[in-house]
Amino acid sequence: MLNVAFAARRTFYMPHTLNLDAAISRFQEARFARTRWRNLLKRYHTCSLQKAFDIIASRASDGDLINGGHIDFPSVRKSIRRKSKIITLLREPTSRCRSEYEYCRNSYLRSSHLRRIDSSARCKAAGKYSFDGFLDFLLDWREGYGDVAANYMGWDGQQDLNEFHAENVFHSGTLEQSKKFENGLSEKMNMRIRLPHDNTGKNENHFAITRSQQEKIEKIYPRDFQLYEWQLAHA
Repeated sequence: MLNVAFAARRTFYMPHTLNLDAAISRFQEARFARTRWRNLLKRYHTCSLQKAFDIIASRASDGDLINGGHIDFPSVRKSIRRKSKIITLLREPTSRCRSEYEYCRNSYLRSSHLRRIDSSARCKAAGKYSFDGFLDFLLDWREGYGDVAANYMGWDGQQDLNEFHAENVFHSGTLEQSKKFENGLSEKMNMRIRLPHDNTGKNENHFAITRSQQEKIEKIYPRDFQLYEWQLAHA
C-alpha cells in the first residue's frame, strides 16, 4: 500500500532493526545478526546497519520512504540525522498478542526438526507451550518483549501523546479502523489508497481470552494499550 502511496518517491529498504530475542541467548543474537547481514549485503554491500543508514541519508530526498522490515523509529532518528516521521498501523494489543502466538506456533509446528532448532525464541515458546505458557514466557522476558509498539514508535510513556504525534507521526491508525486509516492517508497523498488485506488470521475471533490472560497481557504491554486507546480517540 505504501509503495502505491509513494510511487512517485524513492523507497529505501531497511531490515529489522530491533532484535527482540537477543537477551535470550547468544545463539538468538547471532541468528538475528546473520539474517540482517544477509539483507544488508544484498541491498547495500555492507554488514553495517549504520553504513546502510548513511547510504540512505546520502541518497534520499525529502518525502522519500524507508520501508521493509520492522523498523524502530529511534534507530532511524538517531542514524539518519534528519527530520523523519512515522507511518504506522496499530492493532489492539490483546488481539495482536494472540495472533502472534498462533502465527509463531503454526510456523514452528509446520517446520522440520532442523528448522525448529533455528527458530526464534518466541516461535519455540509458542510451539512448546499453551497460550498461558507463552504469556508467562513473555512476562519473564518482558524487558525485551514488552511494549513492542511503543518501543518501535519510540514513545517512552512520559511525553504527552498529542505532542509526540505532532512531532513524530505523519500518519497512523488502527487495524480495527482500517478504513479511517485508508481515507486519511488517501487525503494526505491526494490519491485513492486501499489496504490489500487486513493481515488477520481467519480463526482469531474464535479464541476467548480469560481474565487471567488479559491481566498478563496488560502487564506485558501497558504503554501499547495507552497508544492504542489514544489512537482510537484521535482517529
